[in-house]
Amino acid sequence: MLPTINKRLLVILLLTVFHSTLEAQVTVTDSVSADELVQHLVGTGISYANPVLKCDSTQSGTFHVINSNLGIGDGIILTTGRAETDPATGTAGANGDQNAYFASAGIGSGVFNDPINVRIGDTQLEALANKPTLDACILEFDFVPDGDSLLFNYVFGSEEYDTYSCSNYNDVFGFFLSGPGITGSPDIALIPGTSIPVAINSTTNPAVTQPGTLTDCQSMGPGSPFAQYYVDNSNGTSITYYGFTTILTARAAVVPCTTYHIKLAIADCQDGGLDSGVFLEANSFRSTNIKLDLSSSLGSDYDYLVEGCSDATLTVKRSTPFPIPQTVYLGYSGNAGRNIDYSPVPDSVTIPANDTVVSFTFSPLSDNISEGFETLQINVLNPCTGNVIDSVTFKIYDYLPYNLAVTDTAICQGKSVRLEVNGDTNFTWSWRSVPDGPIENPSAMSTTGSPDTTTVYYVSGSYLACVTDTADIVATVEPIPIIDIYPNDTSFCLHEPYQIHVNVGPSYFNNYTYLWTPAIALDDPTVKEPSFYINGFNTYHYMLTVQTPLGCTNYDTLSITTRPMPEITVSSDFMAKYGDVVPLHAEGATFYTWTPTRLLDFPDEPDPHATAIDTATFQVIGTDQYGCRDTAYVKMNVDYTMSESIPSAFSPNNDGRNDVFHISNLKYQRVIEFRVFNRWGQEVFTTTDGAKGWDGTFKGAPQEVGVYHYLIRITTPEGKMRTYKGDVTLIR
Repeated sequence: MLPTINKRLLVILLLTVFHSTLEAQVTVTDSVSADELVQHLVGTGISYANPVLKCDSTQSGTFHVINSNLGIGDGIILTTGRAETDPATGTAGANGDQNAYFASAGIGSGVFNDPINVRIGDTQLEALANKPTLDACILEFDFVPDGDSLLFNYVFGSEEYDTYSCSNYNDVFGFFLSGPGITGSPDIALIPGTSIPVAINSTTNPAVTQPGTLTDCQSMGPGSPFAQYYVDNSNGTSITYYGFTTILTARAAVVPCTTYHIKLAIADCQDGGLDSGVFLEANSFRSTNIKLDLSSSLGSDYDYLVEGCSDATLTVKRSTPFPIPQTVYLGYSGNAGRNIDYSPVPDSVTIPANDTVVSFTFSPLSDNISEGFETLQINVLNPCTGNVIDSVTFKIYDYLPYNLAVTDTAICQGKSVRLEVNGDTNFTWSWRSVPDGPIENPSAMSTTGSPDTTTVYYVSGSYLACVTDTADIVATVEPIPIIDIYPNDTSFCLHEPYQIHVNVGPSYFNNYTYLWTPAIALDDPTVKEPSFYINGFNTYHYMLTVQTPLGCTNYDTLSITTRPMPEITVSSDFMAKYGDVVPLHAEGATFYTWTPTRLLDFPDEPDPHATAIDTATFQVIGTDQYGCRDTAYVKMNVDYTMSESIPSAFSPNNDGRNDVFHISNLKYQRVIEFRVFNRWGQEVFTTTDGAKGWDGTFKGAPQEVGVYHYLIRITTPEGKMRTYKGDVTLIR
């Protein structure tokens, strides 16, 4: 052990190397209240009260790490000297370049062993070190843990590591815990796996720190010093202490929802030179976190369950095994009905003593109701407040979930359709079609189909004991039009419109559009069968384009040749006496056809003869060698004028002159009534034969001379009727 005076002289010498600047890799803020310090320290599962800070306001503070080998980010610091380095005054605290600053500041007057301003020590720390202490800094508060354990992270650092390791100057700190289930107020800042306090002598590395008497370190307990926990900071740029520990964790078993007291204390040992400090990680003062893990029997890659075919295993974990069991209370939420949509689950589980996990299995139940998916959230409940402190959420599907990567589509006949799902590559897929048609790979996630007609494709998948719902897409197939223009090449006569004829199939599809190009001489180039008409003699070529709404297209062509029309001349209209035979005449064509034919002798000749028995208009159609036609007309009017002669007397004496009473000048007239009566009204003669007459006898007997009455009715060829009444004298 070095004499106290030597250590003080060393401090005085080293004070001369203070540097006036500080690299801002770690910032420290001192003069922070006890409540702010505890608030900065406390994390999850802890509620606290009654914070008290016992030390000079410059001995503690908060720190923020920008760039450092300290290992901890943010937190609070308790020191035996200054917490914050002040470059302006050269006062060294915990932060700064180790080669530029030397942390060794007295508290109170600032003079070592000042008899007037005696710096406080702490009896618990003195009992721990078995040495007198001074410059103590103590933060203590009450707290209530939610869980059954307490843990927090810290790093202990000191200037004493250099030269004064394994000596009486074994600066000491401790975390003293008291409360239910704890005997006394033990220190929980221990070397992991031992009951040895964390101190300079228990964590130094003799190969680096030039120890004094090694037995002083070994006396801390078996295995001491534990060099594996030491970090050499001799060339550090962010922490002024010569050395510090790795990140260590203080831990203890506690009873949930009960009140405990913690005392965090550090002090110089033996003298006030060469400061030490303890860094406590922000928010690390916490009760044991309970974590949930919900796994699907489908595998670790699946964050969902499927009704009726998969199981779920809930694993409840605590971070550290403790020798007492821990009961964890569970709650269930989401729109999946508890014990309805899944098998019964417990309200609580107990993690066995000396273990960290407990688990149970349950199953989603098939209800044959299409619901898409339901959510199940399992919560860990705070045993003190009932608040949720951790949770896991899973979806429960009716079927294995997936989506079609394609939608209903339309294709032209002869093309293929893409069939694809957004699903799991572990699933076994199955495609089929109605009507049945070729599918390139029916078991692939992405494949193609080649439908001949409109087809519905169905896909489903399976994995382990689960199946997907069946989804479908409709592939509407539009045909390639089949075009038949008949005839494809034709000719017709000038000035005669030509109706184009087209068949388009297949007939089951009728939503075609049409376009004839060029449009010249067509009445409507957008219809299927336009009419062609042009005043010209030429050959015209056309293309017909037929399309479906999707653009399935085909083509056909048509050639039309126009021919000149013949020009026919005919004889003029005329008047003919009834019964006359009159010649007709036409010229200007090769072939002729006259109508009506009943009045003509040779209707296929250019010069037929017409019999004038009816008024008629004769049409003649003249056709040339190309089949082109012209038409002309000749009107024949008929003169029906004719007269009959009836004598007033006759002498039936057989002298050959005027022996018979008859009608003269009959030619085309027809007798419909010829009757003769005697003076007593007796009919003595009747006939309808115009060639006959009365010979003056009645029943073979000659009639007496005298006056007789007659009634004669005659019709003419044009349908007129004339009636004659009168007297005729019979003379002998």
